[in-house]
Amino acid sequence: MLYEIPLLQHADPTTIEEALGLLTVYGERAKVIAGGTDLLGLIKDGVCGPKMPMPEVLVNMGSIPELKVLEIDSEQRLRIGAAVSLTDLEESNVVRKKYPIISQACSSIATLQIRNAGTVGGNLCQRPWCWYFRSPAFDCFKKGGDRCYAITGENQYYFSVHGLGICVMSHPSDLAPALMALGSELEIASGSGIKRVPLDKFFLGAREVFETILRPDEFIIAVNVPNPPAGARMAFLKNRIRDTWDFSLSSAAVLLEILDGVCTDSRIVLGGLAPFPYRAYDAEDSLRNSRIDQDVATEAARKALRKAKGLSMNKYKLELGAVILRDAILQAAKGNPQL
Repeated sequence: MLYEIPLLQHADPTTIEEALGLLTVYGERAKVIAGGTDLLGLIKDGVCGPKMPMPEVLVNMGSIPELKVLEIDSEQRLRIGAAVSLTDLEESNVVRKKYPIISQACSSIATLQIRNAGTVGGNLCQRPWCWYFRSPAFDCFKKGGDRCYAITGENQYYFSVHGLGICVMSHPSDLAPALMALGSELEIASGSGIKRVPLDKFFLGAREVFETILRPDEFIIAVNVPNPPAGARMAFLKNRIRDTWDFSLSSAAVLLEILDGVCTDSRIVLGGLAPFPYRAYDAEDSLRNSRIDQDVATEAARKALRKAKGLSMNKYKLELGAVILRDAILQAAKGNPQL
């Protein structure tokens, strides 16, 4: 049920310093906004709680030119401003040629209309799509309540099998696994200066009320993606209930370094299976120094899911996650190496 949007103040800073000043003044009463595809839905639905107050001020990041940069920088990294739209990122010729895993992930997100409005920063920072969290009728743990209703309730779709804790939501970002597999780093604006944080360290665990390390007075400036190693091959695969406009039941982002037919290194990140993008270290170890074939990929996928535990209604994700990862490994291994 949609509620009326409350009266909100709106600010359009043009510099990072101006935005930081606004967030410092307003604190938890302010929220950053760019595309607004997630935040405005939360506001319309009246989603709030003891530790999730309804915002009073929206600070528009789309009015800051530095946050809309999409380029190869002086260090040959891909620099993606936090306010770059998902469509612009997906359709970039540089991204499609050197970082196809990013384009593949972007194309799987929602619909074209949402990708036109949605931004990179917003996709990384979107809140859970658990229906208990999204309903104003439940003060769940993520809103500052004392429990997760999904643990004993309906948990068949957007919920975890890895990293279970007091909250069992699965992280909704499709872009995060792809960027993590590439070893990306975030630039974060804060009152104490610019912080640089590996994307691996950005997301918090199941026992935290919020999904990221961002404080109320901080925001993402950009994502820096390293130049892929010579010979790198990559793939992103996603399974969802509907063919479009749906969140991941299971996804896998795979980057392989292959030399003379042998996998010398790999990075594997799973989506839709944990409260955070899940780095599958056991699967990575299994692939190293191997010639990748069906059996090797199947064994790596099995190891990635061996510690997972299904909830009452989503045990199918154990097999689904393994199949998606196996196929992503095989697809990456057969792909063209990046130069």
